[in-house]
Amino acid sequence: MNILKLKKLLAVTALTLTAMLLFTTVSFADEATADIQQTADITTSDSPANETGADKVTVMLTGDLMCQRVQQLRAFDGSGYNFKPTFKYVKNIFDKADIVVGNLETLVSKSLPLSKDMSRLQNKPYLNAPEEWLDALEYAGFDGFIMANNHACDGGKTGIVETLEELDSRSIPHTGLFADKNSKRYFIIEENGIKVGVISYAAYYNLKDKFLTDEEQDIMLNRPVQDKMNSDVHALRKAGAEYIIAYNHSGTEYSHLPAPRQMRYGIMLAHAGVDYIVGSHPHVLQPYEPLLYRGTVTPYIYSMGNFTSSMLDPKTKETIILSLTLERNESGEVMLADQTYYPCYMLDEYEKKPFVLIPEDKDCNGNLYENAPKALKNQLKKNFKHIRQIVGKLD
Repeated sequence: MNILKLKKLLAVTALTLTAMLLFTTVSFADEATADIQQTADITTSDSPANETGADKVTVMLTGDLMCQRVQQLRAFDGSGYNFKPTFKYVKNIFDKADIVVGNLETLVSKSLPLSKDMSRLQNKPYLNAPEEWLDALEYAGFDGFIMANNHACDGGKTGIVETLEELDSRSIPHTGLFADKNSKRYFIIEENGIKVGVISYAAYYNLKDKFLTDEEQDIMLNRPVQDKMNSDVHALRKAGAEYIIAYNHSGTEYSHLPAPRQMRYGIMLAHAGVDYIVGSHPHVLQPYEPLLYRGTVTPYIYSMGNFTSSMLDPKTKETIILSLTLERNESGEVMLADQTYYPCYMLDEYEKKPFVLIPEDKDCNGNLYENAPKALKNQLKKNFKHIRQIVGKLD
């Protein structure tokens, strides 16, 4: 789908969600002013550094990191949880990166029920993972998380606060959820002399944002409001960010077709001045599009799909690892030098381990094409081909 078709779709589709209209009018002026005045803490990634020297960095990004009921049941051994087999093979890809970021679409709250014990709340999925989920993500190579998504309010204020406390205890950078009005609305990771900033927004919280007061919503959540985006990008630039990646959590679930509101939020982020936009929420992949706005092109992948989940539909198991190579040019500006992606597929079981992500990359998938049954190999080849058809080429 090209940009003209999307614009046409936007023009003929009525945006009727009352919540959307409400969200675009919320003011965050007081918090934004406070944030701009803060001095940023810049984190250095623990990922294995590429042997590329200064002024070049590889950033890898993923979609939704869900930890659902069946995943927890399969990982539980009676006393603890082992989720690490999920990442056995993709870890080899992450090892090539300087920075790895994903959408942590679950709470990690010690005092609330886990998803294995309570999978739904008010007729909506409820996501809360044990702390071993973070152990596995750190093992895989993740350096930071975005957290603005529709499951952020599944546990109310308690779930948010305890999840942030757990991440802070591990010194893991995060954004999209905030403990108080003094929290920075972004994070920055510096590698090889390049400072990469990350922000994230979500428009919908499964109606569970009502668990928070209006004041708590304004402080703890990050809705896609133009003034807020402008302030966040300004604060990031002031704090030294040289390249800004924004996650936008919106769209129609299980649709490969971007929704008009995804285009609208993309334009808002481009207007604010971000450098790259990554979408999440639909649980399936959606196309890449160079978003043209006022003469500037902003790369945009409308949806990265699930990275981890126990969903049954094959299209929810198709995913990618997006890899961005950033370099400092002769003028001293940090630019996108290259971009590519690694198609992956989530198998319900592989080598007697549950929920294993299998990359297409032959150097990283444990000789899959030589060792796996022929039927599985043929099926995976079809999945990887479909992934490329949906996402397309990265211009």
